[in-house]
Amino acid sequence: MRKIAVLCILACASCVSAQSSEWQASGPYGGAAEIVRVSPQERGTVVAATRNALLFVSRNSGNSWSHLAFPGQLQGVLHALEIDATRVGTWYAGMEGDQTAGVYRTMDGGASWTRLEGMRGKNIWALAIWESDARVIAAGTDEGIYLTTDRGDSWRRISPQGNTELNPVVSLAFHPADRNTLYAGTLRLPWRTQDGGGTWKSIHTGMLDDSDVFSIRVNAKQPDVVFAGACGGVYRSVDQGGLWARLPTPRDSFRVYNVALDPRQTTTVFAATSAGLLKSSNEGAIWRRVSNHAIKSIAFDPAETSRIYFASTDGGLLVSRDGGETLAAINVGFSNRNLTRMSGARRALYAASIYEPESGGVFRSIDLGVTWARAQGTGMPKEENIRHLAASPDNAKSVFAAGTSRLYRSVDGGQSWNAATALGPDISALLALPGGVVLLGLESGLFRSADGGKSWTPLRLSTGSDRVNVLQSSGVAGTTAITASGVFLSDAKGTYWTPCGPLPDGALAYGLALESGAVALAGTSHALFRSTDGCKSWSPVQGGLEWGTVSIVLFHPSRPGEAFAVQNGKTFRSIDSGMTWKPLGDHGRNGLYPSSLWISPDAPERLLGLFPRRGVMWSMWEPRP
Repeated sequence: MRKIAVLCILACASCVSAQSSEWQASGPYGGAAEIVRVSPQERGTVVAATRNALLFVSRNSGNSWSHLAFPGQLQGVLHALEIDATRVGTWYAGMEGDQTAGVYRTMDGGASWTRLEGMRGKNIWALAIWESDARVIAAGTDEGIYLTTDRGDSWRRISPQGNTELNPVVSLAFHPADRNTLYAGTLRLPWRTQDGGGTWKSIHTGMLDDSDVFSIRVNAKQPDVVFAGACGGVYRSVDQGGLWARLPTPRDSFRVYNVALDPRQTTTVFAATSAGLLKSSNEGAIWRRVSNHAIKSIAFDPAETSRIYFASTDGGLLVSRDGGETLAAINVGFSNRNLTRMSGARRALYAASIYEPESGGVFRSIDLGVTWARAQGTGMPKEENIRHLAASPDNAKSVFAAGTSRLYRSVDGGQSWNAATALGPDISALLALPGGVVLLGLESGLFRSADGGKSWTPLRLSTGSDRVNVLQSSGVAGTTAITASGVFLSDAKGTYWTPCGPLPDGALAYGLALESGAVALAGTSHALFRSTDGCKSWSPVQGGLEWGTVSIVLFHPSRPGEAFAVQNGKTFRSIDSGMTWKPLGDHGRNGLYPSSLWISPDAPERLLGLFPRRGVMWSMWEPRP
């Protein structure tokens, strides 16, 4: 079903005009999710957030997701996300960060956000909305607790200024019928106020000392019953926290990130632990492990009694349609992977992510990103963090992958891998060329293999050893290398190298693209520079571009004169070999920057970009008249 849906999108893309085209998500989907919430008044609307503040919304019960622009994305830690159950489209987000700390509010379903003045600059760890009156909201910070009674327009502190034990506040919960009773979990046990913050009492009797209380839940039908999730396990109190009893969760489930009570059947309790998701049908007396995923957040769908959503750090977004007995991934459109590289050959596309030993690594698509599969086959250690990736342009199943010190090759599309001859640590660049030729950049310089990585020949680019930062192929037009001392030009097979002329004003090069006929474009820290004499001399390009960093540049593989460049995250297109430029449609990237671009000769109208957290995205434009 997913493949059909994406194919339909691709088929319709030719209808989109050049300047109004937009970036479309392609995958590989998944990655770490932190929070999930259901909008009670909008059937099918689910909101999800990542720890690094990427926001997503689904309007079809999680079947697909769309990214939402958010002011704090990738600039801090998002700890809290709550939905106003009485006002459609009103949501709150809590951020920690040097420049982004505070409470954010949207009143139009995430289309726009406002950072609320009363909490600007305060690191927010928790938010709680009183279910009896959504105007009342509590915020837990690293310095105490604040309260608003007007949906965030004004705030006042309700915890003692000098009580260092009552911070940071990482979890909050209101008594369902009494807004003056508020529970607060800290990194040093729980607290409670019963007079709206006038006085606070430490309520830790029965808990292990120094327990981090990550989650507090009050039984809506029996408000005296309170559950807490802590680093020491799951606790239950029947007297509003006066006395706690540790529940008999499995021994390995010592760290409990979240406790959730099924609102339709409050004897059913879920515990998201370091050892997976636990479920109890008798208020925690007996537990069963129903998933091994590392769950961080749980949300019940009020429209479907058996549907529950989960956010996990290793499986992305998940749903259960049978009351939490089984979980299935629902990640189409959601991506939060730490992607490092993209490389393609014909209709094959490869991408690599790091720090995801169980669910990441190398991914492969054989249909230009419509569908993806992990390509972390035998011979590739799952702990290997792949930072460089290069597909052979004349053999889509031949691909090279490297961490910082080891190089691997697969000849079957990633089903199996073999370690290539080691040259030493500090791999800095990797490029595969036709005919089994591989170029490898190291701290000590550039090396070339003509036999698929079995043997290597050092290449001298300059008078001394030079770290190679970038290797880039422009097909038959040639190959380029960027080092600490300059830029260099070679033939299509990387055999013989000559230095280019120095870039003006000491500009640092980030990309160097060639076109047959001695035209070259250099993306640099200062501007885009153009050469018409085989990169011997350079002139700045201003036609449609600004002075400033140009991070990516490439020529179209089959259309003479057509080129692409990225400045300030925006992609520009030229049809006169780089003399003048016009921006492509910018919608869809939502402020994120591509780290690389690629065009397949098999799909010359489609531009593919790697956005390190969002994944591979594509855009299309009108062909030249």
